Amino acid sequence: MQIRTIRKQVREFNMKLAVFTISCLVILSVAPGLGAQQIYTWIDENGVTHITDTPPPPKAKLENIVEYKEKTPLEQKTIERKIEQQRKRYERQDKIDAAQRAEVEAREAEKRAKVAVEQAREQTRDNQEYLRKLSNRKWKRRKFRKRISRLKLEIEKAQSEAEALVEQAEIQAKKAKAAAAAARETQ
Repeated sequence: MQIRTIRKQVREFNMKLAVFTISCLVILSVAPGLGAQQIYTWIDENGVTHITDTPPPPKAKLENIVEYKEKTPLEQKTIERKIEQQRKRYERQDKIDAAQRAEVEAREAEKRAKVAVEQAREQTRDNQEYLRKLSNRKWKRRKFRKRISRLKLEIEKAQSEAEALVEQAEIQAKKAKAAAAAARETQ
């Protein structure tokens, strides 16, 4: 009886071994296909386009199936190199664009400064002329003392605003030159 039990166990073991071997062979034969995946493009009932790695539902309109195969290390390095080159091109272009924007801003600041200087000069001339008219007599100076001091303050304010705009224009010009130099260095 023991011999029969042993034979039975050996047969079961052989069967399990055979099933295991066949399973391994099936898995190994399917394994190369595991790296390749399918990507489905389909449109649902509402007209919305979907891109998935699972097959579309039966009522969906299948547009395209793309087989995806994993890249080799050489292909991966080539792709990474191209991405890096593109990134560098974009960085160079960004610097060039920044230089151009800085240049435009500098020109605009310079125009604003020129306008402010001209307005300050004109206001100063007008106010000084008016001050001469108010200050030519002693009784007028006393009577219009507050107006005269207010006009002097307005003259000073206009001149300081013009000076501030000129300084701002100079700063913008320096930024534009620095951005242009940075853009030239990357080319």
